[in-house]
Amino acid sequence: MRPLTIDLDELAFALNTNGEDLDHYLDLLSGKVLLMYSEVPDPEVADLLESEPERMLLIEPITSATGFTIMEDFIQTVTQQEIYLALEHALSGRKPFRTFKNVLMGYPDVLQAWYTFEANAIRQLALDWLEENDLYPANEPRDA
Repeated sequence: MRPLTIDLDELAFALNTNGEDLDHYLDLLSGKVLLMYSEVPDPEVADLLESEPERMLLIEPITSATGFTIMEDFIQTVTQQEIYLALEHALSGRKPFRTFKNVLMGYPDVLQAWYTFEANAIRQLALDWLEENDLYPANEPRDA
């Protein structure tokens, strides 16, 4: 593995952002997360992709199945039965992502707990993504 100074929050954001007209790349030289819009491409990013494609690593966003699993995992941490059941029901119905968040809007403390849980889960996915790509953040402790 080789160290790379990157912003884990930017990588986590890229992993958690899904858009048809948007790609994120990790510049393996600078460690920067770069955006590329298909309709209005950034000339600098487009040039890098053309001239040095080996330097750019596409960041595939997490799948909806992974996002769903994160929500299921969060539900297991909810101790209030009424909220637990409402969230469980939200995931079993139509439009589970929207319904899940709508349920949480009625419980501000649980909503805040969700934001923290989700951020930690996405951050861990970012660390896993780096490891899968034989990279590690230079400012993060490594397991020996």
